[in-house]
Amino acid sequence: MGNKGIIKSVQKSLKVLRYIMSATDEVSVNELVEEFGYNRSTVHHMLKTMKVEGFITQNQRTKNYNIGSEIFNGWIKDRDMHNYLMRLKPTIKEIVEKCKETTTMFVRENDRAICVLGEESEQIIKAYLMIGREIPLYCTAAGRAMLAYLPQDEVEKILQISGMKKYMKKTTVDKNELYENLAEVRDKGYAIEKEEFEELINAVGIPILNKENRPVASVSVVGPIMRFTDDKIKECIPFLLEKSKEMSDMVQGKYYR
Repeated sequence: MGNKGIIKSVQKSLKVLRYIMSATDEVSVNELVEEFGYNRSTVHHMLKTMKVEGFITQNQRTKNYNIGSEIFNGWIKDRDMHNYLMRLKPTIKEIVEKCKETTTMFVRENDRAICVLGEESEQIIKAYLMIGREIPLYCTAAGRAMLAYLPQDEVEKILQISGMKKYMKKTTVDKNELYENLAEVRDKGYAIEKEEFEELINAVGIPILNKENRPVASVSVVGPIMRFTDDKIKECIPFLLEKSKEMSDMVQGKYYR
C-alpha cells in the first residue's frame, strides 16, 4: 500500500503514541525529538493534543509523559485488558452480594488510581459508582492495596509526584507510618481505609496480582461508616481474601469463568 491518502500529521502522532505506550518509563520531549527527528514545537503540539484527549498524561514534577486513562479504557473495552479484567465482573457482583456494599475496581495511572469497573450496592444510602474517577494511592484502600506490592523505590517516586495531602483529619501524611501500613497490607493481604479520603466512608481494598506478584488492579468495597463498621468489615475479610486470590488466578490464567 502506498502513501496516498495518508495524513502525515496523524501518522506522526500515532508513532509518538505507540512509542510512549511501549516505553518502560516516562518519556521526555527530548527523547521524542531525538527518536523521531520531529521539530520540537511539533512534538509539543502533538503531546498537548493527546493530553487534552486523555490518551497520555504528564507528570507535573518531571514534565515527562506516560499513557493516559483513555488507553486503559480502550484496553478494557476492546482489547487484551478485556480478557483480564472483564472476566472479574461476576466476582465483583459476588462481593456486592456478600458484603452488601458498592464494590469498585481500580487500575493505577502514575500517582493515581482510576475506577474502571464496579457494581453499586442496592442499599438506599450507599457509595456511588463513578467510572473514570481518580483517587490518590497513599490514603485509600484501593490505592494502598496496589502500593503495598510495589518496590519501595517505586513507591518513593509515586509519593514525590503526589505528595501526601491531608484530605481528612485521619489522613496519613507521615511516610514512615505509611510504609508500616503497607507492610501490614502485604502481611494480611488487604488494606483498610477509615474516613481517610472521604468523610463518613470506610473501605477495604484487595489486590489483583500478576505472575510477578505485581498489582494489575485492586478491588475496593466501600460503604458508609454507620453500616460498614469494624465488625462488618471483619466479617467480609475472609471472603475478600478468597476473592483476591481467585481474581489474581484469573489474571494469571490459572482460573477461568
